[in-house]
Amino acid sequence: MSKGKVRKAAGRRSETRLVVGMLGGGALCGLVMPAFGIDFTVSGFIQHQMAIKLSDKENPNNQSGDPFNGKEVPLKPLGIDLGALAAVNRVLSAASLPVLNDLTSPLFGSAVTLPPTGYRDVRTTSNDLNLMISRLEVNMNAAIDANWSASATLRAVYDWNPYKDVSDVNFFQTQMREGGGGTPFEYAQKNFMVDFPNATINYVNGPFFARLGNQQIAWGEAVFFRVLDVPNGLDLRRHLIMDPGLEEYSDKRVPGFGLRASYQISPDWEVEGFIQKFEPTIYPNPSSPYNIIPDQFTLHDRYDGYADNLWNVGGRVRGQLGPLGLQFIAVSRHNPDGAIRWTKSGQSADIPLLPGSGKTLAETPFEVDQARGVKSQEEWFDYAGSVRLDGVQALNSAVDDFQPATGALTAYNVGNSPSLAAGELDTFFWLSGGLRGHIERVFPYENVFGASANYVFEGEPGSFFEQLITRVEMTYTPDKVFTAPSLTKTFQIKDEWAFAAVVEKWYRWSEDFPAAYLVAQYIYKSASDLFGRSLDGYGGDATGLHGGIENYQAVAFAGFQPSPSLEWRFEWAVLYDVRGGWYIQPGVRWKPDDKWQVDIHATVIAGRDDNRNAVSTLDFADELALRVTYQF
Repeated sequence: MSKGKVRKAAGRRSETRLVVGMLGGGALCGLVMPAFGIDFTVSGFIQHQMAIKLSDKENPNNQSGDPFNGKEVPLKPLGIDLGALAAVNRVLSAASLPVLNDLTSPLFGSAVTLPPTGYRDVRTTSNDLNLMISRLEVNMNAAIDANWSASATLRAVYDWNPYKDVSDVNFFQTQMREGGGGTPFEYAQKNFMVDFPNATINYVNGPFFARLGNQQIAWGEAVFFRVLDVPNGLDLRRHLIMDPGLEEYSDKRVPGFGLRASYQISPDWEVEGFIQKFEPTIYPNPSSPYNIIPDQFTLHDRYDGYADNLWNVGGRVRGQLGPLGLQFIAVSRHNPDGAIRWTKSGQSADIPLLPGSGKTLAETPFEVDQARGVKSQEEWFDYAGSVRLDGVQALNSAVDDFQPATGALTAYNVGNSPSLAAGELDTFFWLSGGLRGHIERVFPYENVFGASANYVFEGEPGSFFEQLITRVEMTYTPDKVFTAPSLTKTFQIKDEWAFAAVVEKWYRWSEDFPAAYLVAQYIYKSASDLFGRSLDGYGGDATGLHGGIENYQAVAFAGFQPSPSLEWRFEWAVLYDVRGGWYIQPGVRWKPDDKWQVDIHATVIAGRDDNRNAVSTLDFADELALRVTYQF
């Protein structure tokens, strides 16, 4: 049995079938018309999902998880003799006189301390749960006649908000459009969302098929990796990438309104094309459990009014030459993940020691935020490394790209000197009492070309090589636009190659058990990592220095073994980043009947925390996830 067929069989739900007969002169329509019938089916599920933390690590990208909370970090502003200030304080204290801080606090509050310190007065919280959501999904299909049909999926998700941060948690509302929805077919509030991930009219006539409406286009089948799966971005709000790896992002792809059509040229060859409204990848919001953008920075999504009327087009050709399958794709799109750079803050609060500076500061990427901004160069460099940026060059870009405003504030380019960068940063953090950065995400245009080949080995009957499937996938993106490690406004432009090799097999270890599904994969990317980040930002340390890495490579092994009764299924998905990171996800599925299903999956992230592997970014997210589903 093929991999795709098995997945469909595993996901098949019982259906409630309603047949509506509309006859001429019937009471339903009240009109005289020719007799016709619509075959209407409804299926769906109700689901509750929760994720229990397996460690005491809090998300460092949220205010309540910042490792600098409650710490007084010594600052070293340029031109300040810290030894002399400490000596003055000792003399004043010995004479029972007010120390320097007692003299400055009436004028500047806690913003300016003597000697200079960056104290982060934010409470660190402790959470036991990352996730607790309830979900309803209803699938509706209508077979109108031999050629026409329609389908729609209604999805409603409510988050019970067990997660605590120092700010209110907004799980679902976005900046994408009025009403907060992530797509035109979605309505969202802080704790719930309702959308139609699928709403289409379908037409088939012999070898021709077309689908018009809101839809996801799933071209990829890889576990963890996305090589040919390029038409749609991902919605990461509900559970980031922590769902079972074997589900292959099936609940993540962002739908878009469009037309998709295919034509079967011959029994062995098919052509397909699409045009679809561009919809970007949706990142988790600040203060939510899986937030991946540090909350000392404000992200401005430049979609509404900028990229909300763009369209992607693409096509592919698929064919079979005996046991060899071939596929070729070409897609012209706007990168759904986007590229990020510094942007003007527009916030005009004065730096306390520089009255009238607010108007100038508003023309730079920074605003004064003494409560929840960055407080020290140590915090700056720590976070730059964790999100794969260059802390020194990010400072230089903020200075150079926003002249003359930054020059008017006496900021200057520090070259490649970590010590000068640290001194300049600490100077402004001390004078301001804390700074918040402002960044923007735009969606550059790109062309993606790709090909794949798969081969099915015959092998000896009963041997491991019988029906062994091998597949290679490759894409090439010329002049791909990346977020530069410096956050410069000109971005970083590089050609990128991505390559994946896959081996999959249904194998029966014992006559007492059904066949197990096994898949092993290898991926290579020349310019970005698993999450699409530039490799040049890798390796950042406490001084801001980084060396980057030449390429990204990872291997994965996944599969499942059903029990003899098929009531149980034991699953696993493991990814190893060759530079020292592990993503390990064992799980078990219990399906006692055709109505109920219980899934338990643990996710454990381990490895070197040296900013040189991709998965260490998520080392706060170790958890045990439970899903209970009732299907109808």
